[in-house]
Amino acid sequence: MKITPELAELVGALIGDGFIYNNFNKYRIGFTGNQINDKDYYKFLQNLILKVWNKEAKIKERWRGLRIVINSKEAVSFLINELKLPFGEGKCEKVSIPNIILNDWNLAKYTIRGIVDTDGSVFVAKKPGIDKYPSIEITTVSSKLALQLKNVLEKQGFRVAKIWAYQPKRKNRRIAYKVPLNGKKNIIKWINEIGFSNPYKLNRAIEAVKNQ
Repeated sequence: MKITPELAELVGALIGDGFIYNNFNKYRIGFTGNQINDKDYYKFLQNLILKVWNKEAKIKERWRGLRIVINSKEAVSFLINELKLPFGEGKCEKVSIPNIILNDWNLAKYTIRGIVDTDGSVFVAKKPGIDKYPSIEITTVSSKLALQLKNVLEKQGFRVAKIWAYQPKRKNRRIAYKVPLNGKKNIIKWINEIGFSNPYKLNRAIEAVKNQ
């Protein structure tokens, strides 16, 4: 299976809000998203899955969320054995961008796009002297992934603030890491060089820049 930009983007979406299941001769790949904000993006994912894995994916609404699940032994085997993506329990803490993608910016930017489209935030915040300061923020519980993102983005000229760790107010006590990219220049550079496939987040980024 050739690693194309389209496959790299699906890998990013998996890293962000996806899962791989490989047990009892079942081979599944799934994505979960926001029922309201991600509707258009899930149509995009649906088409991307058809193009990359030749699978007709159905979008289902469950438990106030969107869900796509496909069955493919070939795709699961490639993701696990060739790209070394973790699966099952503890996937979130172990996940990272495969080196074969990370070392090629023409692939890595699509994986990073997929991560932000699923697990990133685009917002404005009040700062001293600025009412609406734009930011992109990537949150992960994988310290390795957070460091990868910071390093590869800085190599491409993005200004990445210090990674900061915090403990979410949830029952599980996993430490989460935030990778912040702040300011109008960062947002414009992101739109031009990486982009968004999630229309909701693209619109938020455009509005954030307009407010400056």
